[in-house]
Amino acid sequence: MYKRFFPLVLIFCLVLPFTANALGVGDTIPSFSGTDLDGKPVDMAQVIGKQPVMLIFWASWCPNCKREVPEINKFYDKYGPQGMAFIGINVGFNDSIGRARAFMKITKMAYPVLFDAKGTLSKEYKVRGVPTVIVADKQGKVVSRSFGAPEITDKQFKQLNR
Repeated sequence: MYKRFFPLVLIFCLVLPFTANALGVGDTIPSFSGTDLDGKPVDMAQVIGKQPVMLIFWASWCPNCKREVPEINKFYDKYGPQGMAFIGINVGFNDSIGRARAFMKITKMAYPVLFDAKGTLSKEYKVRGVPTVIVADKQGKVVSRSFGAPEITDKQFKQLNR
């Protein structure tokens, strides 16, 4: 009987510590600054408290990340002009700036991207897989964390700006 439940117990023990401490709904997103792959500065201190933000953690080798870009581009086209910030973050794991740039070109990624070469942001945001999409309201509070593009309605967008 012990052998029968051992795989479940093992999975539970391995996965629970990673999911229990993940940055979740209601948590405040950590601030960071850097330079995107186009050489433009990105400073979350200039975003938090002023506008909602969608952070998209991805990798060039991730097939689901590729499928999510068109949906996120639609949000960027619709809500970017209304004041929502969009920042892509390549997790850097088993990736390179060259592959990230090629991925961005192939997928027509419209939003700015940082390359997390040392995995610092991925650790700080407790990213456990890609794609991970975090949406925070104007005050920097996480309202959504998912493994793909979330659903955002106009009504929900208005609530992000409160």
